[in-house]
Amino acid sequence: MLRSWPLIFLTFAALGAAAAELPFDFTKVASGQLPPGFVALTTGSGNPSQWSVLEEAVPPTLAPLTSFASNQIARQSVLEVQSLNMDRNHFSALIYTNEVFYDFTFSTRFKITGGIISPEAGLMFRAQDQSNYYVLRGSTDGNLLWYRVVEGKPLEGSGVGVKIPVPKDTWQELQVECAGSRIRCYLNGQLVIPPARPGAPTNDLAINDTTFPTGKLGFWARADTKCFFTEARVRYAPKVPFVQVVVAEIDRQYPRLLGLRVYADKTPGQPVVVGAKDEREVGVAGTKYEQDVIDRSSMYYLKASGAVEVTMPLHDRNGEVVAALMTKMKSFPGETKANAVARAAVIKLAIEKRLGTLQDVLQ
Repeated sequence: MLRSWPLIFLTFAALGAAAAELPFDFTKVASGQLPPGFVALTTGSGNPSQWSVLEEAVPPTLAPLTSFASNQIARQSVLEVQSLNMDRNHFSALIYTNEVFYDFTFSTRFKITGGIISPEAGLMFRAQDQSNYYVLRGSTDGNLLWYRVVEGKPLEGSGVGVKIPVPKDTWQELQVECAGSRIRCYLNGQLVIPPARPGAPTNDLAINDTTFPTGKLGFWARADTKCFFTEARVRYAPKVPFVQVVVAEIDRQYPRLLGLRVYADKTPGQPVVVGAKDEREVGVAGTKYEQDVIDRSSMYYLKASGAVEVTMPLHDRNGEVVAALMTKMKSFPGETKANAVARAAVIKLAIEKRLGTLQDVLQ
């Protein structure tokens, strides 16, 4: 939910060791096939274009040291798009469906090799579907442009662009960074969108747009453009589930808790841990007791040596039971069941104040 995203997202500057990297390795894809995890779609008119992997000569990123080396350009697997649709309102999209991305750096090398109508190609990102996304595209007309596509309409007029050469048959590197609402676009390692102001520092330069706070990534081309993509990768901050953010916040507020687990039915009738003081417990299966708490709003109390456990139902803002909460606390001499339940109820109330709906628990 949008109201909670500042808590969930790591800032881009803090990606560091928390970041994950996903290379799109086309070498493992048979010639003529689509890479796994991708689906070909269309924005606008016409049917999806032909996307496939093939081998192509690709020069190294760094210039060769000798003239002999320049003749040793290796062939490698690349992704190709080719469409026979010459309608300017036909946009080819290849979307990676296995992951939703939040803060990330997405890059690729690309080469536009053909097209009559309007040779344009690039990256699509924070895609909700084939009709709603951001695009960063280069054009052989000599410009680079970032803009939004909303309900299938390309809002080019409200985008941000620069006049910069994107020549045909030339490999170049395209890169986009997203951190919260801040977007920065690069060509060949240089920040070009938003354009730098003479004499002004570039550290704080960014497009600020909140239309799409999250989404999927992919590749994009216009009309009958023919283009190759290779060496694509995304470095990103994995999403921390909202309920885990809440649990971590409660753990900081009540550091003497021995244990804290939230169970929910991601699959009906099969409770699993969706948030825990010990993050390694996330995903562990629950039992019939947690299911009983969720189904019947029951409560369980367990006393062990030096500790007590209370498992209670968690309610959303509408009063519906959405999960089971297990709170483990140190016991004290003379503590009764009523004492333990009252202590656990304080934790339960603190969590319920932060939860909105079942979706907050399951996301």
